[in-house]
Amino acid sequence: MHLTKSTEQAICIMVMLYLQDRHIYLNSKEISKRLNISPTYLKKIMRKLVVHNLVKANTGVGGGYKYRSNKTVTLYDVYVALNGEVEVFVLKTDYVSKIFEGALAVDKRYSEYLRKVNTINHSIKEALEQITIEEIVEDILDENSRIRLDWNNWEEEFKRVNVFFKG
Repeated sequence: MHLTKSTEQAICIMVMLYLQDRHIYLNSKEISKRLNISPTYLKKIMRKLVVHNLVKANTGVGGGYKYRSNKTVTLYDVYVALNGEVEVFVLKTDYVSKIFEGALAVDKRYSEYLRKVNTINHSIKEALEQITIEEIVEDILDENSRIRLDWNNWEEEFKRVNVFFKG
């Protein structure tokens, strides 16, 4: 399994929105510039995040995107929004059953095999559910993880909070 580019971008967008001042919408132009994502592609990603209720969107002047208030977002939530349910280990064929075709009660034993294989998907899902956007921010910013920025004016904001990032 590898993390798709769009999923990684979505995680970064969620981190930006988590750090965004909750009273100010982050406009898509700033996200696009900061992450070097084309505006068209960014809209596709944002649409998926909005549809899955991870992000709130507002159109018009002063519009943009916000992190959903009082919502814990896991990497699994972001993964599902972009890719659907975790299905890393999916058997596309029934080759194993063909090997044992004609054997007595092979269907029951084959079902057991499929159940065991599906534990891989379940393990990945559980691992992704254990990591939240908040924890990523805390890991990176440590004691400064509670700061809130206006990414729409990030240059001024970085000057304002730069004191927190020194040392």
